Amino acid sequence: MWERSGRVPERAVVWVRSVLGLAAVLSLLLPATGSAKSKRSAAAVKAPDPQGFTIQVSEHEGASGAGWPFTAGVPLPMGWIADINDLEVRNDKRSLPMQARALSRWPDGSLRWVLLDWQSELHPHGAHVFEVRRGVSTAPPTPMKVEDLPDRVDIDTGAIELSIPKNKAALIVDVRRRGRALLNGPITNFFVIDGKRLTPQAPTRVRVIDSGPLRARVEMRGQIGNGFVYVVRIDAYANQPFVRILHTFENHASAPYTAVQQVSVDVPLELSAKATYSVGRDAAAPLSDVMPEAPLDLYQEDNEVFYQGAARDSGHLAGWFDLHDTTRGVALVARYFWQEYPQSVRLRRSGLTYNLWAPQAKIPAKVGMGAAKTHEMLLYFHAETAPTPSLLEGLRAPTIGHAEAQWIVRSGALRNGIAPSEATKTFLSELGAGYDRYRQHADRESWDDLGQVRCPKDGAPNPNERRRQGFYGMLNWGDWNYPGYHDDTKGCDAWGNLEYDLTQTLALAYAATGEARYLDAMTASARHFGDVDHIYFQRQRPNWVGMNHPKNPLHFSFELGGVDLGHTWNEGLLSYYAMTGDERAFDAARGIADYLVEREHRPLLKGNPRQFGWPQIALVAMYEMTGDEHYRAAARGYAQRGMKVHKPERGKDWKLGVLAEALAYTHSVTNDRAIADWLTRYSESVSAYPGENDPRFLPALAYVGRATGKTRIRDVATSAVPNLKFGTWGKPWTIAGRVGFAILSEAAKGK
Repeated sequence: MWERSGRVPERAVVWVRSVLGLAAVLSLLLPATGSAKSKRSAAAVKAPDPQGFTIQVSEHEGASGAGWPFTAGVPLPMGWIADINDLEVRNDKRSLPMQARALSRWPDGSLRWVLLDWQSELHPHGAHVFEVRRGVSTAPPTPMKVEDLPDRVDIDTGAIELSIPKNKAALIVDVRRRGRALLNGPITNFFVIDGKRLTPQAPTRVRVIDSGPLRARVEMRGQIGNGFVYVVRIDAYANQPFVRILHTFENHASAPYTAVQQVSVDVPLELSAKATYSVGRDAAAPLSDVMPEAPLDLYQEDNEVFYQGAARDSGHLAGWFDLHDTTRGVALVARYFWQEYPQSVRLRRSGLTYNLWAPQAKIPAKVGMGAAKTHEMLLYFHAETAPTPSLLEGLRAPTIGHAEAQWIVRSGALRNGIAPSEATKTFLSELGAGYDRYRQHADRESWDDLGQVRCPKDGAPNPNERRRQGFYGMLNWGDWNYPGYHDDTKGCDAWGNLEYDLTQTLALAYAATGEARYLDAMTASARHFGDVDHIYFQRQRPNWVGMNHPKNPLHFSFELGGVDLGHTWNEGLLSYYAMTGDERAFDAARGIADYLVEREHRPLLKGNPRQFGWPQIALVAMYEMTGDEHYRAAARGYAQRGMKVHKPERGKDWKLGVLAEALAYTHSVTNDRAIADWLTRYSESVSAYPGENDPRFLPALAYVGRATGKTRIRDVATSAVPNLKFGTWGKPWTIAGRVGFAILSEAAKGK
């Protein structure tokens, strides 16, 4: 039996087709990768020949330093390696200290996705190339120390020591350098909700996710009050004086909406009268001066205006702030500071307060039931010498490596992945140009920030409306809106909630090109979809917990309906997890898949085709990431019901194409004969109309054409790629990108 990714001898194809027919060929050529027959030991699988691959890291902000921390999620082919300790990272023929964590495994037990952490010299504005090989990983000469104690977690990076409490309401209780305290008290967070200041309770759970030797990650979870929950993850790096914090709140309150006036992190630091400050600005020189006796507020009101005290100015605060005297200091670096407005920082001689939702905002945040939000920040603790602006710019985001595109495709670990080639260069060029148009549209499109579900009737003016330009703000960053002010596609100024899985299209674009713009956008969209668009609590319908919202006004409103099987996706969350190791994205993706498993066991109404299609895609993606059989079984269940309701004859409803693409997903992991027959008849029906099909009809044709060697069917799909319309906004760009990646990836396998 032929391997799914291998090329099939033409004479064998002709013989089998003549005996068994097209559907039988489809069944033979694509054995179920997760079936019992395929569960072999890693030793029994023929390993690919290459000894290794390269990872490229590009530095864009001007940062530099020795022992700089790098991270990369990398895919490995089935059978290539089974033991996480049998990998090494090399630079200039020298093995580098490295730590690795398995993220996913193939059905044979070999590694599929691995998260690597290593350190090396970082040069400003340069491209750095590292090699990953089979070998023996190198231990660092001075590994960080992590002690998981009954009342706290102690971490010694070699540059600083810190303690994360288990029985106190604090993020970090103290930070020291060679035993000397750098702070004047614990780092804490607090909230102002419905007019009440709330101090979080001691964590109910603290767990060490990574324990070094090069990076430690500790997660704490606890109650805030008024039904809110906090989830905080803290990263520390060997030989580095900083910690990265991912701060998340979840709304578990029973009211439909909760007014949040302030979300803050406070860092106490007593400084002398000689204290000075420095504040970064985008495209402008930093603001620097002696620290006055009175506190100084830096406030980003929106994506156009910021304040220094009472002075108003146009532009963006860069998100980094340094405060120090002649002996010590602390710098805060906040990612997406102006994009996730309104945010502010209060500097004072006794420390700084970072307001993730600024109290200066004229109105509170309207946070829906079950919604969440993650902010990313970094705290850099230093002595008398302050870090340079270029260093702080470089610390806004972790340094993520990109595995070479050809290796990603060869690994087979990223479904629909492609690499630059003559066959793909025009598509990738159009994808990039379309992305530029999409971002320009997202920067200038107008929408109403009033927080209403329905638009004013008959276009009547609303004296309370708050017209905004650009898709920015704490709850909006990473999503796109429908074009047209007061568009009423679904509610008023409805948000797309990343329809057609924008995150996955960005992940495929980043995998193919390594371009930083796609990585940054993928991060923003994954966090938005996994937090704001996700349902973490629902008082009336607790069975909805774990699922995502469909396109909605306010992202998370329930007034116009609940969950929708035709608007659910998790591939992008899983790809983001695989490339970055972000566990929260994986948990959100699993929540969607678990809901779909439970939903499949209940009677399904006669839904439109995509209501049977998108669940299969989500379930197959989760099955491939985890190997859990119940996800594959549920995908087969949706497939069987979808085929029973919807016949494989092409009509005017393009939604049938979503079902067909999903059936191709499910067939690829089940080898189901009934699915093969349905796809065969569908492909013959659709291919009878070359040049007349909505592109969403075509990914399944690429799958069938490649699998069977029937070039006529394959060519109907591939000939449509040059005519894909990327448009100027989020939905058409995502659709065209998703379709193009699906078709071109299948076409490449057939060569």
